[in-house]
Amino acid sequence: MIVTVTTVVVLVIGVLSLALALYGGYVSSEILEKTTGNNEQQLAAEQRYYLLGMIGIIVLAARLLNVPVFFWMLQSLVPYCPGAMCSYGVINVGNPWSTIALVLKLLLPFAYGSWLVLEVANRRNPNLVFMRDLVRTFLILLVPLILLDSTMDLFLVASIRPVYAPCCSSVYDVDPPFSPSAILGPEVGWIIMEATIILTLLLIFIQWIEVRFRSFREVVIFLAAAVSVLYLVALHDTYAPLILGLTSHHCPYCLFQEFPDTALFAGLFWVGVASTGWRVLLESLWMRKNPSKQSITSIVNLLRKLSSVALLFSMVSMVSHLLLVL
Repeated sequence: MIVTVTTVVVLVIGVLSLALALYGGYVSSEILEKTTGNNEQQLAAEQRYYLLGMIGIIVLAARLLNVPVFFWMLQSLVPYCPGAMCSYGVINVGNPWSTIALVLKLLLPFAYGSWLVLEVANRRNPNLVFMRDLVRTFLILLVPLILLDSTMDLFLVASIRPVYAPCCSSVYDVDPPFSPSAILGPEVGWIIMEATIILTLLLIFIQWIEVRFRSFREVVIFLAAAVSVLYLVALHDTYAPLILGLTSHHCPYCLFQEFPDTALFAGLFWVGVASTGWRVLLESLWMRKNPSKQSITSIVNLLRKLSSVALLFSMVSMVSHLLLVL
């Protein structure tokens, strides 16, 4: 184990959030038992729910904060791993825990954010229409996910040693590299890049359309999923080699290391897509419980603005970097 400021922070967040999540699971089980009782027990369950809401906000906010700290930790450990040129070397040293933790950091924050958005909306409704659903979700879904997420962090930190790490070129510079442009031709890479930018701008625009049709939400979700996949492919296939000035080097970790602003705007892209998903999920679930959207209008508008601004800034950054190298 290598002790640095970032590893200590990740450990502290992991241990404390896990302990608080387990206590939240205990509170959740109490609430579920009391909601099926008499009026006095149901009132007590409602009071305990507010405690669970506070626990959930603290725990999930901590897990969301842990995501940038996690990537900062990977970067800060590069000098301690001989042979590592970027964060990929640290991931090599920490495998398989590092790979699992990395995937979890990309996927689980969406679940955390979804619960937080629904919790905030639920508190604005005097009937607490989502109370039982949120309690059950926290107990059955979030507690196991937080347990897995925190455990992987702990295992990763404990497994990092100052041993030789294979360079990222051993994976990203193979001949030919596993990328569409290498297999199908360089013009395919540019098509993917252009499609990413155009469809992302379309996603921004479509969120502000007032005219809705039956499958509108499904179209928005499909578009958000499509631009997410295209962005990841474009980042590896075309964007990283162009910005790094190395036509055969496709490592996104080197890109983020040499140009830290690209990491920031990649994070903003994730926030933009996730905000779209959170908004659609909130609207869909809310309409099933309460036909009136008045109480969630401000939250919906906030998520729409957050998504639009984050996606627009990420695309402006991408286009700006491309114009500078062309």
